[in-house]
Amino acid sequence: ESQKHMSNQDKKISFHVSGMHCASCAANIQRSLSKVSGVTQAQVNYGNEQATLEVDQALFDAQKATQAVEKLGYTAHIGVEDTNEIAQKEHQAELKSLQTKLYVSGFLTLFLLIGAMVPMAPAFLKNMLVALILATPIQFWVGRTYYKSAWSALLNKTTNMDTLIVLGTSVAYIYSVVIVIISRLLDSAQLMKLGIDHHVYFEVSATIITLVLLGKFLETKAKGETSVAIQKLIGLQPKTAHVVKKSGEVVVVAIEAVQVGDIVLIKPGEKIPVDGELISGESTVDESMITGESLPVVKTAGDHVIGATINGSGSFQMKATKVGSETMLATIIELVRSAQGSRPEIQKLVDTVSSIFIPIVIILALLTFLVWFLFGPEPVFFRSLVSMVSVLLIACPCALGLATPTAIMAGTGIGAQYGILIKDAEALEIAHRVTMVAFDKT
Repeated sequence: ESQKHMSNQDKKISFHVSGMHCASCAANIQRSLSKVSGVTQAQVNYGNEQATLEVDQALFDAQKATQAVEKLGYTAHIGVEDTNEIAQKEHQAELKSLQTKLYVSGFLTLFLLIGAMVPMAPAFLKNMLVALILATPIQFWVGRTYYKSAWSALLNKTTNMDTLIVLGTSVAYIYSVVIVIISRLLDSAQLMKLGIDHHVYFEVSATIITLVLLGKFLETKAKGETSVAIQKLIGLQPKTAHVVKKSGEVVVVAIEAVQVGDIVLIKPGEKIPVDGELISGESTVDESMITGESLPVVKTAGDHVIGATINGSGSFQMKATKVGSETMLATIIELVRSAQGSRPEIQKLVDTVSSIFIPIVIILALLTFLVWFLFGPEPVFFRSLVSMVSVLLIACPCALGLATPTAIMAGTGIGAQYGILIKDAEALEIAHRVTMVAFDKT
């Protein structure tokens, strides 16, 4: 709908955003970018870490958009031609870091759970000081990402999924630290008199952080797999081209160096590097990657050829007419990216729910504490605290923020691998209403 109303001044730009931790990060960035002058519409997708802006070229300042993203603690790669390499390196580094943290966290949490849950566990594992030593690196090293994300949200007067994780685990951890300190100063009889249970809950905060981390690891791994479709499309393009100079000399240049108007020599069996028009020679070209037509098409002088299609047994010279982001393959890649990053109507509803959901959960958690504190059985403070932590942790709405974008990414990604290009998320959303489909022979 928005594309229909785009004026001549309007332009769509897409760029990679580094450092997002959850779906709420994307929502916060989107909100911030929407306020930048010249931006008529902003969409940020956590699934493929891509931001798409509809901008008025006369008013838009890329530097202001970059600063708006950086202010939130993220990095916007506006104007970078090919961000796939950046995204891939980031993804591999993140996956490796998450894997290391998951091993450490899982190993330490296992000992904490054995100490807390197994009656016959070694005495040293039941020691509160040992539990404190085991839980601390999980809370502050493994959980550092969640603290950073929650703090960033707080600075921008908003909340996200990590706010709940940080609140819940921190309350459980700090309560346990206080119990360790008090139990060193008072004996069991004095603790009972004060209505304080000397049991600590280090294993609770550690287990939650480990489970959330496991979910994050699996999600990051899945995100890498869904980008395979775009990587395969990029892989179709040749890396070099044979450019014919005015002197008649043929030089091999990188595909990025080919300019509109250059004369390119295409040898038998080669991939055509860019879109162009034949000026001499004759051959057959396999265009099945674009048209689905299995039979090669005869090409003579004056005919158009498409980049990344495969030349047959003949050789010819062509004039480059479209290069870089203007080629048909680049347009298809951008279309797939745009579709993966687009948001259907239902996602807008999810975003609205998420924005009010977290503050409501925090209010409910505080009310839970108050009700248990006023009307609950002894030990009042302990039961109130556990009930409040339970509300905070159970309410993490990760599925709410991730389900729709992940489904869109998976659907458009698999579709692209099979040669089915989906224009946007709205097309997917209304596809269930289709009653008849017409195909041509390809």
